Amino acid sequence: MLSILIPVYNYQVVQLVTSLQQQCKQEDIEYEIIALDDTSTRFIEENKHISTLENCQFIVAENHLGRAKIRNKLAEIATGNFLLFIDADAGVDTSDFIATYISSIQKADVVVGGVKYSEQPPKENALRWYYGTQRECVTAKERNKHPYRSIVSFNILIKKSVFLQIEFDENSIDTEKSAYGHEDTLLGLELKEKSISLLHIDNSLIHNYGESDEIFLKNSLIAVEKFVTHPTFRKPNVVESIKIFKVFNRCKKNYLTGTLNAFYTLLNRSIKRYLFRPNPSLKLFDLYRLSYLAHFHRKQKRD
Repeated sequence: MLSILIPVYNYQVVQLVTSLQQQCKQEDIEYEIIALDDTSTRFIEENKHISTLENCQFIVAENHLGRAKIRNKLAEIATGNFLLFIDADAGVDTSDFIATYISSIQKADVVVGGVKYSEQPPKENALRWYYGTQRECVTAKERNKHPYRSIVSFNILIKKSVFLQIEFDENSIDTEKSAYGHEDTLLGLELKEKSISLLHIDNSLIHNYGESDEIFLKNSLIAVEKFVTHPTFRKPNVVESIKIFKVFNRCKKNYLTGTLNAFYTLLNRSIKRYLFRPNPSLKLFDLYRLSYLAHFHRKQKRD
């Protein structure tokens, strides 16, 4: 049985659930679709319609869970032996999405479908689009060269028996800030450590992100803070897997963090204006995050 699991936060997912349900029916498989809402303030009434659909549930969590814990809770609720995690802001644009997963379901313990974006950048929020298209949209052929480095839990199929051995690392997410950041890296490292078979396939969903560039940048900075705030992200194997932490360690060894801190202090407002332009530079985005990490690291040491 296939359990399709959708963590929801302030997003309308009726269309996504309906599309997935139709494909499951078309394939004539045993399935359930569970959408778990993480104490949203919007779209609750619209999403309640999901519970009227066959084999579908919409559940509202009593307390805020955060990005990792909500996925673990969904797995706990699920009754299927295969778990397909799909983010709420995903869009199905192919008629054989479920069929493609079904054909690959026995090929590995974990199957990663991938992510894609609209063909043209939006007039607003271009930074998120450029980051997604240049850093996240990777073919299965390329992803399979380094399979454990390229995990995106946005669209991922895992055997339940395997998931219960690993789960998402709840300690990597600050539920108060509700931000993402490198939890997929930790998942990949754990899968590799346990020698769990993993396959990437070309079965992407569209990322219909709703966050503004301002929110995306804010969350990106929270993600780099983890190098300072979470000991897990200073472990050698983790640092080696996260490029910005690897570069920061080199900068520390070469006494460059003071220069980076000064760069951020003097220029952060000007850089933000450049990053929010219609055609932002990802190299500048990387430098901005790196300099912020140096700034945050120095500030925390003083505090």
